[in-house]
Amino acid sequence: MQKRLCIFDTMKNKYLIKYSFEFVVIVLGISVSFWLNELSIDNQNEVERIKVLNSLKMEIKEIRDYTFEREKTWMTDLRLLNELLFPRNGIVDTDSILKITTAKSRIETFLVIYRVFDPPMNRYYSIINSGDLKFVKSDKIKEILSRLHNTSFSYVETTVEYEKQLKQSFLPFLSQNHPEIILARDDTSVSMKKYVDIISRSINSDKKLKANFIMVKRYLDYKLSFLRLYNMSLDDLEKEINLVID
Repeated sequence: MQKRLCIFDTMKNKYLIKYSFEFVVIVLGISVSFWLNELSIDNQNEVERIKVLNSLKMEIKEIRDYTFEREKTWMTDLRLLNELLFPRNGIVDTDSILKITTAKSRIETFLVIYRVFDPPMNRYYSIINSGDLKFVKSDKIKEILSRLHNTSFSYVETTVEYEKQLKQSFLPFLSQNHPEIILARDDTSVSMKKYVDIISRSINSDKKLKANFIMVKRYLDYKLSFLRLYNMSLDDLEKEINLVID
């Protein structure tokens, strides 16, 4: 009887060791599998993170190209307005205006037509809508993105909208009280010099007309100031992205 118990204990210990070893192997296998899966996910997340950041960098270049052209156009508009509103010695220098533009349509455009502000943001919106922003670990980048595409953008956009409303309300006044300005634009017999003289005389003889153009100038000043803030946010974003990528 004692011999049987001894054999039973031996077999029990043998099976216990066997199954304990198998259990440890299974646990280790699961742990390794889980670790490899986590590693794979981390690697994939890192790939997606770099992809998102590179996409944002590409868009920064596109936006910078757009804002450069927009700033250059607005600066030209401002120079033309200053020549018409505040001529040196009280006389409009037509030669100075001709150095800026030789097209009557160019002058009419900035006087009565508003220019939209629509920088390329398709990549940003795609990242937001797809949820890929979650791959960006930097809270600083997320904060700058929000500042750029929400706060800074809205400042410029709002000013453009106010300018649009001003020009839309101003156009009927211009056509009723100063039709000669509108008619001269397409009249081939009216030279550029004469066209500038017509606008200058109209501004000097009508305080309301001059006041409207002064408001157009103010909105131009505001747009340029807000555009520079927008570009500063753009520079901050590029700098922060370069830091985390490098």
